[in-house]
Amino acid sequence: MNLEPSAWRRRTQSSKAVATSASASVWWYVTVCIALGGSLVESQGLQAIPPRLYVKNLSRNVNLLCKSDKPIEDCSVKIPGYLQWSTADDSGLPSGIGPYGDGWSKGECGVRFMVVKSANEGKFFCNVTVGGQVFQQSIDIMLTVTPEPTEIEIGKDTEISNGGYRENQTLTARCISQDGVPMSNLSWYLDDDLLDSSLLGEIQLKNRTDNKGKTLVTVEQELRYFLTAQDNGKRIICRASHFAIGKGFYRAFLPLNIHFAPLPTPTVDIRDSPNEMINVTIKANPRPSTSWYVKGQTIEEGLTNGPYQAYIPKDLGNGNFQVILKINEPTEQTELIELQATNGLGSRTYVIKGSKYLENEIPDDDVDDVDEKGRNGAVFWLISIWTFCTSVIFTCLLR
Repeated sequence: MNLEPSAWRRRTQSSKAVATSASASVWWYVTVCIALGGSLVESQGLQAIPPRLYVKNLSRNVNLLCKSDKPIEDCSVKIPGYLQWSTADDSGLPSGIGPYGDGWSKGECGVRFMVVKSANEGKFFCNVTVGGQVFQQSIDIMLTVTPEPTEIEIGKDTEISNGGYRENQTLTARCISQDGVPMSNLSWYLDDDLLDSSLLGEIQLKNRTDNKGKTLVTVEQELRYFLTAQDNGKRIICRASHFAIGKGFYRAFLPLNIHFAPLPTPTVDIRDSPNEMINVTIKANPRPSTSWYVKGQTIEEGLTNGPYQAYIPKDLGNGNFQVILKINEPTEQTELIELQATNGLGSRTYVIKGSKYLENEIPDDDVDDVDEKGRNGAVFWLISIWTFCTSVIFTCLLR
C-alpha cells in the first residue's frame, strides 16, 4: 500500500557507514562511476565508451573514448568548458587533456582528463572520419552530488505504544535517500541478513532542480515486514549506496522494540547449595510482574513468605528476565510449584514439577542425560514444565 508523505512518521537513526574499498584493478579509476544504461550507443559502427559518465569534481585520469570498427582517418573533439573543437592528438588538445586509446589506426579516438573540473560538466562530442565520411558520437559528463543522510519513516498504520511495536503486525517503513546525482541504490537488512525482495515495494523516484539548474534525484522504497517476538532487539537497516559518498554508503537504523506477552517455553534451573534456588528465565516485553504459588501460599515478587523468598525479575536484555524463588528450608523429594508472569499484553502460568534424585536413584531412561563428571553422590533434579493456554510440555534433567 502506498502512503502519502503525510501518512508517515520519521523515526530514524542515521549514520555514515563504512563501505568496502574499490579494487585497484578496476579499469576506470575509483573516483569515476560509469552508468552504462544498457547496450553501447552506436552510430554507423561508432561507439561512445561510456555513453554517460558520472564523475566527482576534481577526479583524476578520467577517460573518454570513441571507437570505430574501422581505422579512423581524422578525429576532432568538443570538450565541455572549451569553445573550440580540437584535434584529438598531442598537439591539438587543451592543456591538462591528452589523447587516449590505442590509436586512430585501431579505430580508437579518445581523451584523458588529468583533472575533471566543474566546468567540464556537459556533453562531450567526437567527430570521426571513416572512409571519407564523418560520424558523430557524444558522451554526457555529469558531476555527482552526495545525497542527504538516509532516513526511515514509519507508516501510521503501524501500531506503536509506549515506545514499542505490537507483535504479530505488519510494520510499514519507507527508506528515503534524498537529492543525489546519480540516484542511490537502496538495500534492506535485518541486522546482518539481507531482506527478501518480496517484502519490498517498487523504487520510486522524485526529481527536483536546485538553484544551479541541476536535477537532483530522491529515491524511496517501502518495506512491509511482519513482526514477531523473535525480532525483539534486532534492527532494520536501510543502506543507500552512492558513488559520491566518501565511504560508499549511508545507513539508517530502525531498532525493533517488540512488545509481547510471556512466551510458553522458559528455561528452568534448580540448585541445592546451600539453599534450594529455583531459577526461571522468561521471555516477555515489557517486564512481567511475577508471583509464586507453593503449598497453598502465594509469594509476590520482592516479598518473603515463611521460608519462601521471591526475587524481583532481573532484566537480562532483549526481553529475557530472570525470576528466582529461594526456599530456606529442606524440601520434599518432589516439588510442585506455580509461577505466574503477567504484563500488559497477557498472562501465563508455568507449573514446575521438580523431582529430586541422588545419583543412584535417577530413572534408567534419563541416565544417559547426566554429565559423567557429575557422578559423586550429587543431587539431580528431573524437571517437568507445563504452561497454561498451551500444549507445550517438556522434560529435562539438571544437576
